[in-house]
Amino acid sequence: TRDDLSSMNPNYLEFKFPLIKSHPWTKVFRSRTSAEATDWIGKLLQYNPKSRPTGLQSCMHPLFDPLREQGATICGSKPLPEFLFWFSEEEMALMDDAARKKLIPEWVSLEQGGAWQSRSRHSAAAKVRAG
Repeated sequence: TRDDLSSMNPNYLEFKFPLIKSHPWTKVFRSRTSAEATDWIGKLLQYNPKSRPTGLQSCMHPLFDPLREQGATICGSKPLPEFLFWFSEEEMALMDDAARKKLIPEWVSLEQGGAWQSRSRHSAAAKVRAG
């Protein structure tokens, strides 16, 4: 649309793009791609940058729900990285309660998830108590 073009580059409003019939993502990716993956890609590949999800919104997409399941593995056997659920202070500040609950599963302990600084403080406090 004209608004999409303007959001990408307001200097090219007069450029006449050829009319090309759009194809649904399901036809582009065929049956080998899950509905969740097709949906996520469609949301990422928006002309208008303001219509695209943020990084945290992308992480909350249902495509990534299996990574939040306890015992999830990569390629069927490798454990997930221990820092998968660690977030920066800035990222934590951008999350509301619903986002935190979605991005940091209940089974993840403070040592495994949450803000980097909080995790470091908690680990340091545990070492002081133990020492």
